[in-house]
Amino acid sequence: MKNIAYLLTFIILSFIGCSGTTMKNSGLSQQEKVTIMRFDKDVYNYLQQPDAVKESGLKDKYPLLLPAFGRIAMDNSDPMTFFPALRDYFSHPALMQIYKDALNTFDNVTPYEEELSNVSSLVSENLPEKKLPGFAMHVSGFRENTIIVNNLISISIDKYLGNNYTAYQEFFQPFERQHMQPEYIVRDYLKAWLMSDIVKSDVEGQTLLSAMVYEGKILYALSLLLPEKKAEDIIGYTKGQSDWCKQNEKSIWQNIVKQNYLYSTDHMVITRFINDGAYTAVVSKDSPGRIGAWTGWQIVELYAKKKGTSLQNIIDTDAQTILKEAKYNP
Repeated sequence: MKNIAYLLTFIILSFIGCSGTTMKNSGLSQQEKVTIMRFDKDVYNYLQQPDAVKESGLKDKYPLLLPAFGRIAMDNSDPMTFFPALRDYFSHPALMQIYKDALNTFDNVTPYEEELSNVSSLVSENLPEKKLPGFAMHVSGFRENTIIVNNLISISIDKYLGNNYTAYQEFFQPFERQHMQPEYIVRDYLKAWLMSDIVKSDVEGQTLLSAMVYEGKILYALSLLLPEKKAEDIIGYTKGQSDWCKQNEKSIWQNIVKQNYLYSTDHMVITRFINDGAYTAVVSKDSPGRIGAWTGWQIVELYAKKKGTSLQNIIDTDAQTILKEAKYNP
C-alpha cells in the first residue's frame, strides 16, 4: 500500500465504456438468472497465498476488469509490476481489515442476484431492445465506487458496509454515509448502467433544466425497474427529507424560476442543484441535497402520466419538450 491517504478519496463513478447491451431478439420476457462475479473473493484468495498460477488465472478470468481495477484503485495497470503493486496496496493492516469486513458482510450475495434477476424481466418490458450487463464486486479501499468495462459493472462493496461502520466515521460526511448501505447496491448497479449506456447526457450546452430532466429520467427509470422501492429509497433520501421536498415543492420551483436558474448554463448553479450534499444551499439549509434531481423526477413523472408513453420514448425526448408538455407548475 503506497499511502493510507488513499482512503480519503471520495466516491466517483468511473465510466470506461459499457456497451453491447442491445438484445438480438426484442420482446424477450423470460427472466434471466443473474450471477455476480466475485472478483473481490478471487483477489483476496490470491493475496492470502500469491503464486504465478493464481496470477495467470486472474488474468484469464478478468482480462479487462483486472487492469481497470489496477489503474483506478492503485494507479497501476503495468502488467510487469501489477501484482507486486497489488500486494503492496493491500498490505496495510487497516485496509486488509476493511477487506475482511466487506467479504464477511457480502459472503452471500444471493439476495442481490435474485433482485437483479427480477429486474431483468422488467428491463425486457420497459426497454425491450436492451438487456442488463454483467455484474461483479471488488474492494477498492474506499476509492472508486463503480468500474465499468465493456458490458461489465463492478461495485466496490467496501462502500456499502452500513451507515454506522466504524471506519466510515473519519472519512465520510453523514450525507455520504446515508448512501453507503447494503440496500443501495442493486440501485447503484442499475444507476451506473442507465447513466453509462441508456440515458445520454447532453453535456455541451447543458442548462439546469436539461441536467434536472436528465437526472429525472434516471430516477424515473429506476422507479420502474425497482417498483418495490419507496421513492425516498430510489433517490437516497430519508423519509423526513422526502416529506420536506413534497411539502415545499411549490417554493422550490418558484425559487428556480424567479431566480432565472432554469436555463442557466452556469456550472456552479447546476452543481449546487444536482450534486449531493448536506443540503441544497441555493434553496434552503433545511433542504436535502440534489433538489434539482428530485424536481427533475417530478417533471418527468408528470410527463409520463400525461403522455402514457414508453420509457424509451421518454428517454429520447428532449428536456424542453418534457417540461412544456408536462405543464409542471406545483
